Amino acid sequence: MIESAVVAVLLANAGVAAIVGDRITPVAVRGNATLPGMTFARQSGSREYSFGGGVEATVLIGITCWSLTYPQARSGAEAARAALDKYNGGDIDIVAVTDGSDLYDPEADVFGCTVVAQVHYTEA
Repeated sequence: MIESAVVAVLLANAGVAAIVGDRITPVAVRGNATLPGMTFARQSGSREYSFGGGVEATVLIGITCWSLTYPQARSGAEAARAALDKYNGGDIDIVAVTDGSDLYDPEADVFGCTVVAQVHYTEA
């Protein structure tokens, strides 16, 4: 699962850790989670097959920083962007990051700021 490699990059980044610590979870912030925190969710993916047997894959992963304040949510998203944009190493060939939506959840009274990571990698 390439998401694990992306989360490992985020957890190893000092800027991300300073904002969310190790609070990075799949898809949703659940229950009484401590904020700020990040979520990640696969949005789409594609594969290109070759006669040599390798598979070049690309997935889009939305990464959202959730916080009680908009400035902190925006700072978390920017930290994720800085950690991932143009990253390569391990299982990841290259990552390109673009801005995503800003969100507000009135029921939880929290702000979310999203970046979208386009992750290229080779499947075995």
